[in-house]
Amino acid sequence: MPTSLPQEPFSVLIPDGESAFALFVAHCFSYFPNVKIHVLSRKRWSPIRFSRYCHSYTFEQTTDDATRLDIIRQLARKYRIDVFLPTDIPDIYFAIANRESLKEMMALSPLPDAAAFEVANNKWLLSQFLDGHRIPGPPTVLVDYSNEFESRLRDLSPPILLKPVTSRDGHGIKQFETRLDFMHFLDQQHPEGIKGKYIAQSLLSGSDLDLNFLSRAGEILASTIQTAIIPNAKKYAAAGAIQFIKNDRFSEVAVKLVAGLGWSGYANVDTIYTKDGSLRIVDINARFWGSVRGSLIAGVSFPYLACLAALNIPFPKPDYSEVRYFHPKTAIRERVAAITGREQEKIFPSASWGWNSFGTILSERLYGFMSRNYRAENAIQHCPAEFCIAE
Repeated sequence: MPTSLPQEPFSVLIPDGESAFALFVAHCFSYFPNVKIHVLSRKRWSPIRFSRYCHSYTFEQTTDDATRLDIIRQLARKYRIDVFLPTDIPDIYFAIANRESLKEMMALSPLPDAAAFEVANNKWLLSQFLDGHRIPGPPTVLVDYSNEFESRLRDLSPPILLKPVTSRDGHGIKQFETRLDFMHFLDQQHPEGIKGKYIAQSLLSGSDLDLNFLSRAGEILASTIQTAIIPNAKKYAAAGAIQFIKNDRFSEVAVKLVAGLGWSGYANVDTIYTKDGSLRIVDINARFWGSVRGSLIAGVSFPYLACLAALNIPFPKPDYSEVRYFHPKTAIRERVAAITGREQEKIFPSASWGWNSFGTILSERLYGFMSRNYRAENAIQHCPAEFCIAE
């Protein structure tokens, strides 16, 4: 639980209530009762709408920035909003592009500049950045079908991963056990559909380590480090359970990365601690992340600290506990497995996940039910524009 932080009253606008991370972010304000959360969403029904931390919910489908800015301006006046806090990449892009207009309405959470954000969201640009700053990363080649492409590919050790340059959450990644299999797959593709849009990367073996951080102008204000203890059932996706750890070597690499990018904002960095003892940066998730509630349990509320930074309220760099965190779905699955005697799940009793996480699952299930049963306009047209129910 976060301690020794200023308990300031303020209001927050989460502009992307439809985001998969919006509800997780809202939960990170659970220890700060003086904060009011207002939500703008492109979907009528989103899990955060049912959260007791949601003070108002506004549904608006907008396609252009000008209209969206007008809606945000109206909400800022109506609710006297203090901080703009986007949770996912599309609305962080929106905030960066409209930074000056938004600053006239409210304070902005720390945001990277457009160039740094582009590097973080493009795996090929990130690979070039790492090489240029002598920061270790996996061997990477852009699939460009140039004359040198096949010779550069020989520098990659199998297995080889084929990744879209802008993929997220493991989507679109393919693994090939041999270089011959990889080349055979490419031969079956239309070059224009893949050229410059994919990278080839060596699959490194080792331990997955993640760095979560908040920074301003290249200086880290808060950070936590975590390692996976139960993998996700979905390959290449975030772990189902994590252990928070402290690692000075990792922290040094993180400082170099954040300073090199001149990063302002929050992000999650995927790394591999290889068997030969090297630490390599694999990817940057330039947004909030699925285990952000885990950092809260460890003692760091990144969304709350981002708001303090936006409001120029000073705070000490927080310490954190080396606790375990289970995603709520994983926690329930692991408890059932432990009851049935599966040996792997002996680690569950020391896990920390918090009863308030049960509300997350309940609201998600309620959201799924309503999505299936209330899609018809005549079923939702009488629903009030703003409401929330207890989790």
